Amino acid sequence: MPYLLISVLLVVAVVTFYLSRIFVSVPFYQREGFYGHGSLRTLPEASSLLEMLGRAQGTSDYAELELILGKMASLKKDLLCPSGVVDATRYQAFDTTHDRVAVAELCGMCMSHTIAPRDLDISFSTWRDRGNLLIRQLSTVASLTDAQTDRALKLFSVSWEDTYQVAQQKCLKTIAEQGHGSGKGSDVGSYEPTMLKNLRNYLYTYGGLSASGWNGAV
Repeated sequence: MPYLLISVLLVVAVVTFYLSRIFVSVPFYQREGFYGHGSLRTLPEASSLLEMLGRAQGTSDYAELELILGKMASLKKDLLCPSGVVDATRYQAFDTTHDRVAVAELCGMCMSHTIAPRDLDISFSTWRDRGNLLIRQLSTVASLTDAQTDRALKLFSVSWEDTYQVAQQKCLKTIAEQGHGSGKGSDVGSYEPTMLKNLRNYLYTYGGLSASGWNGAV
């Protein structure tokens, strides 16, 4: 009997040891919300907006609006970060209600300049339209006046426009600026090798005949 008890205790000790090692070595990631990664400092108007709608806190609409603001704030933070690393947006939850592409993927395409202007506009217009709808619904729940609702919509508009302008500057760098012709995002532009720029036009003729010997007569 003592041997059995000792064996059980040893097994429990071993299991406890390895479990503790797992919890210590594996980082715990919270669901990335508005306040994650210091994003609050990047969109100060968004903080005022959430305070205005504080009476509706705890509702699903409030949580979704907070998530949208968090995505915009995190995207702006990543795009302005000199390291060029997808960090603040990395663990933002994808929501089919207001996302056309995961915000971390959107950020990655921005950093590599592989997103077309139209695709960027679609993502931002979806955030804008959904955010405005949520604010109107939350204003009713929070018993805001019409003037206060207009103020809330204005705060959201300022936050949205701020993020959108940063995205346009950072995501849509022209191919010409990278030395590969003209165009934006994933739009294709022309490119002429340097060795061909100073050559004369080739007229495809020799002695009045074309390279094939045909003079154009039928």
